[in-house]
Amino acid sequence: MSKEDLFSKLNIKDYNNLLENILEKKSFTEGTKNILLSMLYKIETSYDDYKKVKVFTMLKKELLEETIDIIQNKCDQIEIIKPEIDKETKLEDKKYIIEENKIISYPNDKNVFYALNHLDDNKFIINANYYLLKEPMEKLLNQGYIIDKNEIIRDFDGWTWNIAPEEIENHIYNIVYQNIKILLGNDFLKKFIDHNTISDFIQEFEKELNNISSEENIDISKLIYQIAILEDISTDTDKKEDILKIKEELKQELEQMENKKEYLQKISNKKKIIGKDIKDIDEKINNNKLLRQSFIEENEFLDKNERIFSLSEYAEILQEKRKNLLNQLEEYSQLMKPMNYVRHKSDLARKNEILDILNPNINVKETTYKILIELQRNFLKLLDKKIKNIQTKKEIIEYIYLFRYYKLIYIDNQRKIKDIDELSEAIKETEKHLIVKACKLRAMTILCQDIEKNYKLESKILGYNIIDLEDLSLEFNKHDKNIILNIYDDDTIEDSIIYDGNEELNVKFNKKIKLFN
Repeated sequence: MSKEDLFSKLNIKDYNNLLENILEKKSFTEGTKNILLSMLYKIETSYDDYKKVKVFTMLKKELLEETIDIIQNKCDQIEIIKPEIDKETKLEDKKYIIEENKIISYPNDKNVFYALNHLDDNKFIINANYYLLKEPMEKLLNQGYIIDKNEIIRDFDGWTWNIAPEEIENHIYNIVYQNIKILLGNDFLKKFIDHNTISDFIQEFEKELNNISSEENIDISKLIYQIAILEDISTDTDKKEDILKIKEELKQELEQMENKKEYLQKISNKKKIIGKDIKDIDEKINNNKLLRQSFIEENEFLDKNERIFSLSEYAEILQEKRKNLLNQLEEYSQLMKPMNYVRHKSDLARKNEILDILNPNINVKETTYKILIELQRNFLKLLDKKIKNIQTKKEIIEYIYLFRYYKLIYIDNQRKIKDIDELSEAIKETEKHLIVKACKLRAMTILCQDIEKNYKLESKILGYNIIDLEDLSLEFNKHDKNIILNIYDDDTIEDSIIYDGNEELNVKFNKKIKLFN
């Protein structure tokens, strides 16, 4: 029976037994086995809260299957180190180390879960044709996926939702990944995880974004690519220099293409040179005397350790070189066709536009922050568009949870998105449309007939990190010239807010009411 068939027949309760059977065949200590079983238990008990808060999540079945698969097939050894005796491995900063299929970790199910997911960090693959974006976008998507997946153990314990910003490994990757997930949905990302599709991610990504952003004239993909590249070069000076070199080459080629006749003549000349090189290789391959003479001459110019071992090996090298030259010749031939010429010029212009932010003296951190804020403004415009198209009570409630989750995403270890001054107006506009739509669909109680005042009341309430917002009850009381709003999570007072007594409320005083209908 295949692994897929086996998993499809399992109930949630069976996963513990499956993991125990796998662990019996592993040389893990009893303590390690207990940590892994505890980790699985936390996923099971926290999932409903996790799903309620985030809305767009993997299925519990998928989370459990993927975790068990990593333990079974990608993890050979787990070494648990106690913090008080850790003097050689120096885990203080990361709390775990990955060595091929081995994990070294502190005795904590959260740390082990992080480490396990990093053993499986190549979920997304970008086509090699996108050489400029391949590595940066793979890093962003794969790291974003891991951070997103780790959240179920990082921030949920089966009872509460407490965000641990200091444990989020890259806030930038997390924000951008959540932007993509909220706009395009979990199912879109799932198509590309583990390479289950032959589709081109970049092509499909831009197509889907264009479907929702074309009317707004927003280029979100460009901003995401720029952030991915900036994050990639932020810790690697050599990469920065490489990208700046590519930028200059792209700029020069684009300038050359402005004179079409001259550019095509240069391509034609390159084709002639390649044709001559191919002819030269053919003559050597078909003439043993020329082949041997070339073999000897080639080796004379090579270091001792780099010399070609045999004549047959040299012939294979020439054949591979010939193959590459033929491919290059075909590329130049295709480029000379009118439609391909226009397409290539457009592609160069797009790449040049993406790299326009870079310069030798760039402050990478400041530039990344600036583009991230611009991305959020545009993200909110598109989210606002999606909200306006909502027609059902169920969907508007889901988006209330989504928006609440979005506002509480940390942009660094101290600040949440809702705390960023540059985004306050955009957040207010989108949230107001969300609340108005929720009231029109009778999903939320109208607390005040004045739209602005109603928004002010309800937006404050939607800022709490209570797991189930639908459990909230409100009680308005008069006190002197003020109104006191008591907010209850079940029977526990979550907060009390004092308002001006002149508010024209649409509720009864001294009586609990539900915020959600």
